[in-house]
Amino acid sequence: MEAGNQLAIDRLIALNNRNLQRLIQAQQDEVEVYVMFVNTTQRTVDLFWVREREIENMQYTLKPFEEVRVNTYNTHTWFFRDYYTGERMHVRSQRVFYPVRIRVPRDPQRPLEDLRDVRSQVLIHFPLRSLKDNCLWLIVKWLKRTVNEPRQYINGYMIPATLKQHLLLVLRTLETYSRPVPVARMRR
Repeated sequence: MEAGNQLAIDRLIALNNRNLQRLIQAQQDEVEVYVMFVNTTQRTVDLFWVREREIENMQYTLKPFEEVRVNTYNTHTWFFRDYYTGERMHVRSQRVFYPVRIRVPRDPQRPLEDLRDVRSQVLIHFPLRSLKDNCLWLIVKWLKRTVNEPRQYINGYMIPATLKQHLLLVLRTLETYSRPVPVARMRR
């Protein structure tokens, strides 16, 4: 599968999930939802808000263990990418997050009266990857550091075509989203 096809499949999955979410919320009005995104990873993470089918808006960048309070809506879709590699991060083991309104009673003695909205904590975490996926990421990162033309090098491997396709997909992700890692320079 080509990297472009994988990107199209990811967008289709997100669209289908979004449509399912809209069907579930069809009888609900759009309501404001209060969340606090927390980056629990050792990586810098970009937070994206998807407004329409293919319009991704980068809203925030969180350094490791940073958090940001966001007022959003139950109809909004969010996803998260590693700032340097573009790898998708997860929330509750999912690639996409849909905000849900959380309400609690002001008075515990009357639980159904006078509800108030509360801010929910949304933990962004590293995706659970298979051993194969971990190896593919390591191989591609190594190739990018050591070889001038990693794509040609991958195509020259005597390995199954499916592994080549996966390596090329990871390479495309890195090429599309990668940013240089800042180098700390010592003062003299």
